[in-house]
This record gives sequence, C-alpha cells and structure tokens, in this order.
Amino acid sequence: MSGGVLFATFDSHRSDVTENAEASAESRAATMAKYLDNELQEQQQVLELFKQSELAQTVTTPSTVDLEPFVETTAFDGISVVNKSGAIQSLMTSSGPEPDVVGNDLSSRMYVKKALAGEKYISKPFVADTGNHIIVMSTPIRINGSIQGTLNGAYHIEKANLFDILVNEDNATATTVEAGGKGLYSTVGEQEETISTSVELKTVNWTLTAHYDRAVVEQSVRRLAIFQGVLGLVLFGTLVTFGWWVYRSQVLQIGRVLNYLDALTRRKYNYQSRLSGGSEWNQIESSLTRLRDELSQREQMLVVHNRILRHNLRNKLNVIRSHNSLLKRNSDVSTEERTAAIEQATDDLLELADRARTTEQLLDPTDTQELRTDMVPLIRERAEKIQQDETELSVEVVTPCSAYAACDSDISSAIDELLQNVVDHGGPEANATVTVSSADGHVIIRIEDDGDGIPEREMQIINGDENITQLRHTVGIGLWLVEWIVRRYDGVFRVPEQSRGLVEITLPCASAPEDVEPTD
Repeated sequence: MSGGVLFATFDSHRSDVTENAEASAESRAATMAKYLDNELQEQQQVLELFKQSELAQTVTTPSTVDLEPFVETTAFDGISVVNKSGAIQSLMTSSGPEPDVVGNDLSSRMYVKKALAGEKYISKPFVADTGNHIIVMSTPIRINGSIQGTLNGAYHIEKANLFDILVNEDNATATTVEAGGKGLYSTVGEQEETISTSVELKTVNWTLTAHYDRAVVEQSVRRLAIFQGVLGLVLFGTLVTFGWWVYRSQVLQIGRVLNYLDALTRRKYNYQSRLSGGSEWNQIESSLTRLRDELSQREQMLVVHNRILRHNLRNKLNVIRSHNSLLKRNSDVSTEERTAAIEQATDDLLELADRARTTEQLLDPTDTQELRTDMVPLIRERAEKIQQDETELSVEVVTPCSAYAACDSDISSAIDELLQNVVDHGGPEANATVTVSSADGHVIIRIEDDGDGIPEREMQIINGDENITQLRHTVGIGLWLVEWIVRRYDGVFRVPEQSRGLVEITLPCASAPEDVEPTD
C-alpha cells in the first residue's frame, strides 16, 4: 500500500514539475512579447520625434548632414532619409556615412511604399544594399501636411540591440523571434528538446517563442525519483523498525506471558522471564511473579500437609490401634496406661488438625500496608503464657519500649511454635532468650536456647535446599507454620549458620501510631 502511495505521489509531483515548466514558458513568452512590443513602440516614437527636427528637412535636398549623433544615441544601427520619389537623400550607419548609396532608388521597397502611403511600418528581414541583414522601421515625413519622404531606422539582425531585453535568465530558458518564418533572434543553445510556448506580437507580425529545456525538467524528475526512492527506503525502514518494535514490545511480550503461564500450569515455579518495555509490562511481570510465588507456596503447603498428615496420622493411629488391641487381650499392662497413651495420641491428632486449620487461614491474602503490630507486648505475653504452661521452661525477654512490625497478630502463632520447639528439644530445664531489635527498616526477633537447636536436615527442607519426598520430610508442621506465617508478611525465617539453638525472624517495620512517640 505504501508503495502505491509513493508511486501516486511521484506521478503527481512529476506532473507538477512538467506543468510548472510549461507555465514558466508561457509566462516568459507573454512577458518577453510585452517587453518587445513596448521596445518597438518606443523606437517608433524615437523616429517620430526625430523626423520633426530640422534634420528631416534633408528630404527635399540631397545632404551630407551628419546623422551620426542619432545613430549613437538610439538602438538603431543605421538611419536613412528617402524622398517622395523613393531616392536615398542621406544614409548613416554605425560604421559612418554611406555617400555611395545616395540617389539609389528604393521606391520598390515595401517599407518605403508603406511610409509614402502614410503608414508606420516594420519590414521583414532582408539584405540591404550595404550587404547587411536588416529589418527597417519606417515612418512618413510630412511637410505642411504633405508626405515628402520617409525616415527609416535599420537594425542589423546579427547584432540588434533591440533584442537585448530578451537575454536568457539561466541556461534552462531560451527565446527566439521569427518574422515570416525567418529567424530574427535566438538564444537557443545546446538544448535538444524544449517545452515551448509562442506568442504573436501586437506591434508587428513577429512570433516570439519562449523555450524551457526539457533536459532540466527530466533532471528535476530524476532528482525527484531519487528522493522518492530514498524516502521509500526510509519509509520501508521505518515500517520494518516499527514492526520489529511492535513485535518486541507487544507480540514477543505476549508470547513470554503465555510461556510464563504455561510454565505455571506445568508447576515449573523456578521459571524466569523478563518482560521489558513500559510500566504496564513491568506491572504484568510483577503480578506474574507474585502469582508464581503464591502458587509455589500453596503447592508447598499441600505437599507438606500430605506428607506430614499421612506420616503423623499413620503413626498416631498405629499407637491407638496397638493399645486398643492390647486392651482387648487383657494383657498385663494396666488399662490406665493404655488409655493414657490413646488419649495422648488423640490430643496430638487434634493439635495437628488445629495447625492444619491455621495453615488454611494463611491462604487468605493480606495487605501489609494496613497492618501494624507492636511486637514488644506480644512477645512478652507469649513468653509468659508458655512459662505458665511449661513450668520447666525459663524465658528471658530483652526488648525496647516498642517495635512496630507490618504484620497481624497471628504472628504470635509463629512465636508460640518457636518457643514450643525450645520446650520439645531443649532438655528438662530449657532456657531461652528472646531479643527484639530494629535495624535498616526491619524488626528483628532472635530466639536462642541452650539446647541442640533445630536439626539441620529439617531446616534444609524448609529453606528449599532439599525437596520434600516420601522419605525426606519434617517431623511436624510447626516449623512450616513459622516459615509460612513470616513469609506471608514479606519476612524471613532463618537459622544463622554456625549457630546452635538460634533462630531469627525479620519483619518489615511499620510506622508507630500518631499518638505514640517512636522509641529506640
């Protein structure tokens, strides 16, 4: 389509160039014809003025009166006076007087006949007695109202000053003047073909033709063609570039989004795809990344639940089944011991069910921008609560006056799990120290005990360094709950390397309420 537009534009411009050349020739022809008509009329007026002077009286008597001043001050190349019988009375040329032709009979010359008949006349080109190719402008001389002769001004065709006004403006233009098919003047040079316009003069039966070199027109057309070609290449390049940009910024990006979604469908949560471009694509990439992380975490939750629930349910149910069988057999073991074991297994399953319910609640989205929890009173409360329930545990709490984190109060479940972990693995008289601090826009909670700490294998599974399998999974769901709760608020749960019995939670800081002064 663009090629058709370019061709139509080129054809239109080519027509415009040709039409402009034709219009230029027409305008020049009309202007030059007007100039030449005016020049001829002025020369006729010069003759009229001259014949009224005393020099015109030579018509009655042959005279050698000096006509040179007249020749020198006008555009004429010669001036002659002819009496009423047609004989030359006097003749002066640009070369000087011509006495040898005085008396010659010119009565047969048309310009003499016309003037003696009372007309102003401009002759056709002819060869004069002097041998020069001339044109003659004649006018009658009247004495006392009677025509007594003619006054004649001659122009040499080869060097006529009459045509000086027709000099070319440039090499592309030329002018010719013809009379009766014979050329009077021409500036046509090496032009092989021209665009021409002819105009007839009003003063005399001459034809003036203005020419415009067609080669110049063709050259302009070629330049236009080159320009159009270059423009076409630029346009084509622009279209290709624009198409590539559209492909890169739109089509290719859409393909990447589809690949991203396909990877998520196939549960490839480690898939990475960079969407470059404007802010809209950056927002899409950010949304896809959040979706990937949420899907990955939810699948992790499902896998953990599946592995742990199957493992724990199997173990606890086996305990219940075994004790129940022994009760049926009336073994030596007391009924009280058996029922206590069954009760403990049942309590463990109920606790596991409660934790599973907590995990389900973590699937609901949250907005950390609207959350604010002071970790200091929360941690002190949880420490007091577990010491009341577990009297063998001693907890020391070191905190500032306040430390606001961008989280909800369910973060207390994570604190409870970590303190319970101290009870389960810290020995008969476990000691724990909980420290709260703030640094670099985060609230940092450290829980350290004097026990063996979290087994390395379990932390490798929670951190993602090891995959969850039938044979490789954590003993319980507690540490997973800590990981999921902390991650829900864009926090980090980790066990520092080379640290026994130390765990660390990092949460984003939140601004203190307006009625509370911030403290360090």
